[in-house]
Amino acid sequence: MTNEAPAISPVLKQGANKRNRDAARKAVAVALYNGWTLVGPYNGSDTRSHWKCELKGPKCAVIEKFYSHIRGRKKKDGTVVPSPRHRDCIPSEEREAALAAWREQNGLTEEWAKDHEVL
Repeated sequence: MTNEAPAISPVLKQGANKRNRDAARKAVAVALYNGWTLVGPYNGSDTRSHWKCELKGPKCAVIEKFYSHIRGRKKKDGTVVPSPRHRDCIPSEEREAALAAWREQNGLTEEWAKDHEVL
């Protein structure tokens, strides 16, 4: 997993500056930490991009979602409430363990998350 800026859609590229690239990099890192991988260019937070849920492995389809619908939400105590998944994902009671296993398998440690400003 790298810290490179993701591919930015041609629409965003036109006016992309360092702040835009940094925001795109952080958005993709947050999504990745939550078990989503970007498929194709990142279209910005207010436009749908194509994402693949990694919790079910190769059986998960690529879906089109807004970044805000996959990033999760922080509670007042700082803990993150995971985002809802998709229709055919694994049962909700299995998701936390599956996400922890996926993070471990892919080297997405707490240190990685802090380095990528996810936590």
